[in-house]
Amino acid sequence: MSIISTGDMARSYHLRHHHEQVRTDLVRLTQELASGQHADTGRALGGDFSALSGIERGLRMVAAYRNAAAEAALMTSAVQSALEALQGNLSELAPALLSATGTDTLQQMELMAASAPDRLSAMVGSLNQTVAGRALFSGANTDEDALIPVEDLLTALEPLATGATDAADLITTLDSWFMDPGGGFETLAYQGSPDPAPGFTVAEGETIQNPISALDPGVRRGLMGMALATLVSNETGSFSDDERRQLLERAALDMASGNDGVTDLRARVGHVEGQIEAAQLRGDTTRGLLELERSRLTGADPYTTATELQEVETRLEALYLLTTRLSRLNLTEYLR
Repeated sequence: MSIISTGDMARSYHLRHHHEQVRTDLVRLTQELASGQHADTGRALGGDFSALSGIERGLRMVAAYRNAAAEAALMTSAVQSALEALQGNLSELAPALLSATGTDTLQQMELMAASAPDRLSAMVGSLNQTVAGRALFSGANTDEDALIPVEDLLTALEPLATGATDAADLITTLDSWFMDPGGGFETLAYQGSPDPAPGFTVAEGETIQNPISALDPGVRRGLMGMALATLVSNETGSFSDDERRQLLERAALDMASGNDGVTDLRARVGHVEGQIEAAQLRGDTTRGLLELERSRLTGADPYTTATELQEVETRLEALYLLTTRLSRLNLTEYLR
């Protein structure tokens, strides 16, 4: 009968080999339990990365769309704020002038109109606002202010007032200058483009554009009313008291009309804001679904991982116990 035995060196090698294997499994399983992800993704996927690559590409696209939607949301929010400021100036002065035209003296009306120059300057400033280097009301010319400075605007309007024969003539001239296609407003005051600004692609096949520019008739009508009140306040031109009253009344009516137009503009911008919000919601939903699918492919089941980790710990304890016993093995212990 032959006896097969293992030499001390071979036994030591086997023990070290098993110890290293158990230690490697312990580190791997601990990492997977902590991260929730397989340590070896290739092994978990069986070497087929096509599905995971598609998911990663989808997540990158969703992230790009989210960034574009965030920029679009910032732009539309700034447009709303600018229009709110524009509307504030119109809605504050127009009713005061209209209520004064029938009851108060011309002096009191002119006192109310004294704020028109500052309000006109504020309105031009609102329309020349930029966000992230993009002009909000300049159409495709996003690197240009929408309007010329208010000083240059008044310089262009003053000859119209001084050359007018009466109030009706000035009103007709200003209406043509501000509202006619190819008139002074479009050729001198407006520095933007008639074409819309480049849009933001917030989803596949969905582009959001700024639908507003300073060429909008409501904006122009409001500017005309405030500019007319400014010319009267600055005593530009030679007009009688009755004509000055008539001009201020027309200015108030134009401001009120412009205010209604700006309300419509804000509703249009609000519709665009709703589109952006819906696109962001869809993007968040898509991202959540993609992340769930990625987790399904690469995630380690916590229950299975914990069970395997417990088994490895048991193996490690047994290995340590065996090593301890073997290290104490001698003839005396053997004879016992």
